[in-house]
Amino acid sequence: MNARVQKLLVLAMAVMIGLAAVPSRSFAMGEAGTAYVTPEFGFYGVSQKEVDSYLTFGASGGYFVMDGLSIGLEALAYSFNQRKIDHNTPAGNFAYAVARNDGYTQNPWAFGANALIRFYPVHTEKAAFYIGTGIGGLFSGDRVPFYSNGGRGNFSNPTLPVDLGFTVNLSQNVAFELAGRYQRIGFDNHGLDGWGGHGGIRITF
Repeated sequence: MNARVQKLLVLAMAVMIGLAAVPSRSFAMGEAGTAYVTPEFGFYGVSQKEVDSYLTFGASGGYFVMDGLSIGLEALAYSFNQRKIDHNTPAGNFAYAVARNDGYTQNPWAFGANALIRFYPVHTEKAAFYIGTGIGGLFSGDRVPFYSNGGRGNFSNPTLPVDLGFTVNLSQNVAFELAGRYQRIGFDNHGLDGWGGHGGIRITF
């Protein structure tokens, strides 16, 4: 595994353990006035052929403004597995490059953040189910995608996530969270459709 990824996962685990060690009180899932933070890791496949998949890791946090409704923020690092077209490919034609194997795989890193809103139609002291969406952006050191639909991708893209998730309490203030997500990256014809999900440990306080 990439050394940078290992270090970040160790840091996230240390933060999670530290928060879990804080003296706690009982929290009903989705209770107004409570807040949470969730270190998370995700994997996504992509509908477009120019990108195979991408990984995400980071954290999200939120505050319940009323019972069953939270607003929050998510900060993620991305690692894309995508094809970069050789500049000698005629007119940057992707199909031509694939046929001749003229491209090569690259793994650009990116950083993104989303503002989130989540509604919990079911929330108890033991578990909860939520649906959510948001809006944000992604910023990369290389173009994502490198080439798509007759042109090159962008260094920055807006993002639109749609989530279906659930949480299950493991203790008074620690829960396991798992979510499926569709995320649109870029709103023009060079954009990507990511399908996958993320999991993490939620700390409520």
